[in-house]
Amino acid sequence: MFPTPFELKVLFWLCVILALWLGWLIRTDHTDLPWIPRIWRNFENSVTVFLMLLMLGASTIQVLARYVLPDDVTLPWTEEAGRLFMVWATLWAAATLQRTDEHITMNAVFDLLPSSLQRLLLMFCDLLTIALLTPVAWWGWNNARMLDIMQSISLGLPLSIFAYSIPVTAGLMIIFSIGLLVRRFTGAPVRTRGGAVEI
Repeated sequence: MFPTPFELKVLFWLCVILALWLGWLIRTDHTDLPWIPRIWRNFENSVTVFLMLLMLGASTIQVLARYVLPDDVTLPWTEEAGRLFMVWATLWAAATLQRTDEHITMNAVFDLLPSSLQRLLLMFCDLLTIALLTPVAWWGWNNARMLDIMQSISLGLPLSIFAYSIPVTAGLMIIFSIGLLVRRFTGAPVRTRGGAVEI
């Protein structure tokens, strides 16, 4: 078993503290929400900040170690860590966008359709999203479980940490898609005043 680098542990805990502090500062953005969505939104924001800080921290350390202090410092884990955190941050952001129904869309023809047909088309897209993400989550989970026995040499962590990002975020996207589908089916608003309604 390979040891986890001390610098990575320091970066991790520093980012945890900063993310919790920043999450605490922006908690007032969601005071008008019901209790459970407010807790989820604060958790979601803290995780987003945490992943971004980890990615930026690992990348900054890599640049400093490689170009500023190349003869004095050797930190081989920074490249792999930056990639790991970027994968998690990207997929976590995709799940967040699914919750808010703000993924990039091509709506040139969509806007020309009557509102009832638009609603049906969006419901069809939600069902299609659920149908496509279900096997992704299932196979992603099985694949991640198989990688539990393998370890990253530079990070000293199981390789499955990379792979668990897929089933976790796919599962969140399925839950959020079901919430969007229910809202569309019942005629409840998905967006209000330019923002997303909490699911």
